[in-house]
Amino acid sequence: MMFQIHDNAQGIVLITPSIQRFLVLLGVLALSGCTKTLSSRPAEPLAMPPAEAFSERPVQRTTETAVPTDQTLAQWVSYALANNPRVTAAIAEYEASIEDIEQATALPDPRLNLRYFIEEVETRVGPQNYALGISQPLPWLGKLRLQGDIASEKANAAATRVSTVQNAVIAEVADAWYELYYYRRALEIMEGSRDLVQHLERVARTRYQTGSSGHPDIVRAQVELGKLENDLASLIDRETPLVARFNAALNRPPQAPLRLPEVAAVVDISEDDQRLVARVIGNNPELRALSFDVAAATAAKERAEKEFFPDFSIGLDYIATGEARAPNVEGSGDDPIAAAFSMTLPVLRGKYKAGVRAAEARIAGQRARREQYRNQLEADTVSALFRLRDARRQIDLYQTTLLPKAEESLAATQQAYSAGSSTFADLIDAQRVLLVFELAEARAIADHNQARSTLEELIGESLAAASSDKESRND
Repeated sequence: MMFQIHDNAQGIVLITPSIQRFLVLLGVLALSGCTKTLSSRPAEPLAMPPAEAFSERPVQRTTETAVPTDQTLAQWVSYALANNPRVTAAIAEYEASIEDIEQATALPDPRLNLRYFIEEVETRVGPQNYALGISQPLPWLGKLRLQGDIASEKANAAATRVSTVQNAVIAEVADAWYELYYYRRALEIMEGSRDLVQHLERVARTRYQTGSSGHPDIVRAQVELGKLENDLASLIDRETPLVARFNAALNRPPQAPLRLPEVAAVVDISEDDQRLVARVIGNNPELRALSFDVAAATAAKERAEKEFFPDFSIGLDYIATGEARAPNVEGSGDDPIAAAFSMTLPVLRGKYKAGVRAAEARIAGQRARREQYRNQLEADTVSALFRLRDARRQIDLYQTTLLPKAEESLAATQQAYSAGSSTFADLIDAQRVLLVFELAEARAIADHNQARSTLEELIGESLAAASSDKESRND
């Protein structure tokens, strides 16, 4: 629809007042729906605790590359957060989603139109040569706002998933760290057991030379020593893959040197299981990200419903006109200007209804994913709590009962063997029991810390310590 503007004797005459009011009202209404607005939820994450806490951290790039001096777990965690490619990728995804908001809320590009008349259109005031026009598409009320809401919710989800990735990286570093602790502790225990058996083998040789015992005692000692040497060699071979796993989480070469952990604290958790499960459900960042996905899908449905309404376009056309062929024609050669208005005709109702149904299906899918993740989250939390409690129970059992008794039994058997009232087989059995208990205690300490790291990953926060922190046995 075109509205021409002509010259008259008094100058330029604009469009009729009623048409002017219509165009002004149309422009105001259309632009009111094009304002860039974000979701009520902030795209930026909230204020966050320090990096050593398993909670949300600021979404920002860091450049930490120097190897930590003390090489503590907290220092390695900071190093991993600065260098792990998964964290870098998650931050890049968040940054891209922020830029998507401006793109989603911007008006469509204006259109420049050129029409050249192959055969000039002859008019009273002269031949029309070509027409040049510019127009601005204007989406229906609220379309751009809803597009901004969708992009904003996606940005919120991407920001929250940065914390999900960070928590996963922290847990990965901690899990590998405590596995290295167990390796070092097991190495110390087995080396000590090997030294003990070597001492017993020398004792057996001395007793055999003095006639106090037979040659079978020496053979038993040598057999036991051979088994320990083989187990020790296998354990030493485990260091390379364990170090490679730890370095992979830090984005370092597989064989990059590091200082093995010497101790691991046993930190009790004071909260009951139900309260911990509730904290996990309330704080887990991935569960919040899935809620943002549901919100984005809901906004997408509202946007699909807007397709039933037309979009508009307003603009101006300039028509280049030559001089009139007849002499003394009033307005000869005047170039008319036309106000342009167009609108889409949303007549394909079936297509738009299908879009709404598809959006509703996506909402149902996102809600189902969130519910499934919540169920899995509860199951993982209960499993981690069981492993935590079970490991703590084993630590108490070994440290307070089994290990002291095994040490006492070995000492008593050594005295009895020296006095001739016990066999060498009893002595070897006592040594084996002590070795098994020491390794089991070290394994329980590693398992306890790994289970706690899993819980902290799920909850997104560092679990508060209880009244006592007990260091592991290292003697």
